[in-house]
Formats: sequence, C-alpha cells, structure tokens
Amino acid sequence: MSRWGWVFALTALTMVAGGCGRATYTSPERYERGLVVCLSGAGGMMGEVNRIRDGLSSGGVDQAIEAFDWSRGEVFGDQIDVAENRRRALQLAARVETYVKNHPGRPVHLIGVSAGTGLVVWALESLQGVRATGAVLIASSLDTHYDLSRALGNISGRLYSFNSVADTILSLGVTLAGTVDRGGGVGGGLVGFSPPDGASETTKRLYQEKLKQFSWNPGEVLLGHLGDHLGATNPTFVRVRIAPLVLGKEPQTADKPQARPAATEPRTHASRLTRDWKDLP
Repeated sequence: MSRWGWVFALTALTMVAGGCGRATYTSPERYERGLVVCLSGAGGMMGEVNRIRDGLSSGGVDQAIEAFDWSRGEVFGDQIDVAENRRRALQLAARVETYVKNHPGRPVHLIGVSAGTGLVVWALESLQGVRATGAVLIASSLDTHYDLSRALGNISGRLYSFNSVADTILSLGVTLAGTVDRGGGVGGGLVGFSPPDGASETTKRLYQEKLKQFSWNPGEVLLGHLGDHLGATNPTFVRVRIAPLVLGKEPQTADKPQARPAATEPRTHASRLTRDWKDLP
C-alpha cells in the first residue's frame, strides 16, 4: 500500500473508532444520568422533536433524549382520536415506570408539542407507583380549563407551559377542529391554563405551586421564536429557555417579570432605546 493509502486507511479507522465525532442521544452513559422523552405535535412531520433534541443537547442536557413515536401521520386524525391517543399515553406511562424502576433516583422529564402535550398529561395521570421529575408543554392544544391536578400530583418538580397569543394554529385551526381532549374550548398554549370552574382549594394550590407558565414576548425573536406554533422548538430557544428547566434551573423571563429599580436619571429618548435593547433576552 502506498504512503497515501496508509494515511487514508488510518483516517478512516480513526473516524470509525470515534463515531465520526457525533454522539448519540441514547447512549448507555446518557441513560445513567436521566431520561427526557419528547413528543411531536399532530402529524409528526415538522421535525420539531429533532430540533428539541438538538437544543437540549447544546444546552448541556447530557441525559438520554428519546423520541416517543405516537403520531399516525395524519394531523386531523391525531388531533381528534382521543381513544387512540390515550392508549398511546398508557404506553408512554409504562415507559416512564420501567425506566424509573431500572434507574432509581434519576430525573425523568416529558416534553410535548401541541397535540403531543395531551399524551404527556395523560401519561402523567396514569403513572403507577412512580413520579416524573417534571414536564414541558409547548403550544398545548389541551383545553385551557383542562384539569391538570392529577398530572401535577405525579411530578416531583414542576409542569411548565410555553404559550403565545400570536399562535394562529391554536387561535384558528384548533378553535375550529377542537382541542386534543375534545373539550371544545381554547387551547391552553394560546392563553395559558387556569383551574377548572369549581376547582377545590387543593387543585388551586397545585396549580399555584407546580404549574409555571411562560408567555411569548417579541424579544424572543432573537432566539428564533416568532410567536408561531412551533417557534418554541427552535434549537436556540430550546437551548436558552427549555434546557435550563430540564437541568433544574429556571430562566429569568416568566409571566411575572422581575421588579426593576426606579430610574435615577431622566429617561431621554436615546437612553430609553438603550435600556429597552438591553432588556431583550
């Protein structure tokens, strides 16, 4: 073999041994550190799960990141078939239970998009003998008054919901087609979740202690989130806003903004522009 032949052969062997420098999201080492399960929206064809996985990984999440394949590839069918969706949710719950029993003490998070948030909530409701660490709902098409109390009771941390009033899929499409739970109301990912009418004090307390909601703001355009239905699945947004939640760190931007100190000097037009720009995420 020529000198260049040996060079090419050694280079190929190095790439194979190193896995071409690309880590898998489901390596045995990752499973030892925890589990994140991601669910797409209805149709499962927009690549949102891959974007979420990329964003989580770049944000420092070194746990196993699975994709739970629940969609039948039909947007409307996925949205309205409650019986089949609840059956798939039971499978998701079984997956969580198995992992927790085989890896006690490791964190488990569920992340769902749009209709997939319904399966996340129903899986949490169905858990037997174990609890998940937390969950994230992105652009949820569950009814805004859907009772989340059973799901909230089966997590040790918090349930986070990312909402946007600029989401036209929720404001138009879901309003016409119906929410994934067939409640007939407005999607929680549009205006946020609130306790159902006549909720008990226990339910209200669960909402207050374990549900945290984030509303889209125009400054998040800088993170690739335009307020649209899948904007919160942009890898940059996921890295900055969602990965910290999985890692147990909450971002500063929430529905209840931090109080700002009073201005100590007159605010001219120029200083106002400068401060507003610095306030962007």
